[in-house]
Formats: sequence, structure tokens, C-alpha cells
Amino acid sequence: MMKMGVNLPYKFGDGTFFFRSKKEMTKILVLISAVIFFTACTVQTTEKLTDVRHPYGVFIGAEKEKLLSLNNYDVLVIDAELLTAENIDVIHQNGNNEIYSYLNIGSVEDFRSYYEEFLPFTIGEYKDWDNEKWIDVSSEKWQTHIVEAADELVDKGVSGLFVDNTDVYYVFHEQKIYNALLDIFNAFTEKGIKVIVNGGDVFISEVINNCSIPTCINAVNQETVFTSINFDDKSFGENDWENREYFIEYLNVCKQNGMDVLLIEYGANDKLREKVMDYCNENDYVCYFADSLALD
Repeated sequence: MMKMGVNLPYKFGDGTFFFRSKKEMTKILVLISAVIFFTACTVQTTEKLTDVRHPYGVFIGAEKEKLLSLNNYDVLVIDAELLTAENIDVIHQNGNNEIYSYLNIGSVEDFRSYYEEFLPFTIGEYKDWDNEKWIDVSSEKWQTHIVEAADELVDKGVSGLFVDNTDVYYVFHEQKIYNALLDIFNAFTEKGIKVIVNGGDVFISEVINNCSIPTCINAVNQETVFTSINFDDKSFGENDWENREYFIEYLNVCKQNGMDVLLIEYGANDKLREKVMDYCNENDYVCYFADSLALD
């Protein structure tokens, strides 16, 4: 029989602990075991969360610090103009498979270093985007600039280009604009540059109809198929039936012609997100749900 006042020794790790009774020792050891078990579960859960993969992400308005922290995207779109090759390498090492850089070929923004140089080549105001102007893409100087900019981005290590504002052909529906855009894409093809075309449904539809799809175009991205943007107050809503059905048919034609289909939807609530995801799953598309128009 154990005498009162006698401490029981128990060796744990590098130390020895003394207990006043077997009952106390049992309670303490059960508590220690529980702490160890739940700590292990917590660590395991954290590791699983960091391993979650994302099919698609668009962060063209994000700051450098955030870009360097993004991880585990199958397709990641950024603006690599001000990043270095070392920065792109870090982003790749973060588990991001394909990194596409934004390249605006149909308009020029006032925050670009070359804005003043190409201001004489602008041909109109860009509705809803005060810091941007449409540009005459038929200008040889502009075409040379775009191809050189593409070379610089690819040299940094990006996987391809996210090409924006071929909608210049919708706003200025002239043959010289169409031909100039085609020349730019053909230059990308010759250099083996992969391209995702953002928007540009009028231009893309015409190259499909003309059986002249540049082979560099491997995907199209369409914004606001299901959602809508109110530019007056920068709020989001749901797109009307007519616009949605137009884009659904357009994207189906793109898919039939061998292009992957990507979507960006803005400010979708849970119910609308579920509808978009069902649509994407049925058609083998992917969607990025954005909360900010700045895509940051």
C-alpha cells in the first residue's frame, strides 16, 4: 500500500516528474497526451491548408510584396512589367505552374513609362477608364513596341501573355485595326509565345469566321459573363439574361475551336458563385472570383 506523502517518480523526455499519487499521475499524463494529440492535429491541418491548389488567379493590380507571396496556382496572371527575372523565379518556386503577364496591346495607360511617347498615337478616350486611351494599333512604332515588350516579359521567365484590349477593333471597326492586331499575334506565334486573350469577342469571332486563328492563342478569358459592373459607383451585380446568353454561346464557339476558356466574375454572392461553378464544371472551364475591380 502506498504511504501518504510519498512522491511517485515518472520520467518524461529529459526530466523526471514526481506525483503525490497514482490518481494524480494518471490525470496529468492524460492531459499531456491530449495536448500533444491536438497540437499534432493543428499542425497537420495548417499544412493541408497551405497545400490547397487554385486553378486560376488574376492579380494584375497587386503590389510586388503580395505577388511574391502568392502560391499554388495552376494559372496565375500578374503584371510583370516592374518585376525582375529573380522575382518571377520566386513566384514560380512558390508552386505556381504557369505565370502569364498582362500586356495591353489596344490602349495605353497614363501610369506606364511610355505613355507620353505614344500619346500622339492615341485615337480616343476609353469609356469608364479615365487613365487610359485607345491607341492606333496600326502604327508601326506601336507594333514594334508591343513585340519588344513581349520579348522582355518572356525573357523574365513568364510562361506567356495575358493580352488585353483587342476590343479596340470593336470600338474602331476598321480593317487596318483588324490586320494590325493579326500582325501582332502572328509575331507572337513566330516567337512561340503562348497567349490568353482577355475579352475581344468581336476580334476573336472574326478570326474564327475567317479560319485565321493565330496558333499562339491557347485560351480566351471573359469577364462578367454572370456578373455585372456599375462603373458609376464601382458596385457589382448580376448580368442580364441577354448578355449572359451571348457570352455563353461565344465561349462555346471558342471551345469548339480548340481554345481553353477562363472567366473572371466580380462580387458574386454565394448563390451566384454556385451557379457559375456548375456552369464551369459542366463545360470544363475555370473561373476566378474577384472581390475588387482592381484585381489586387
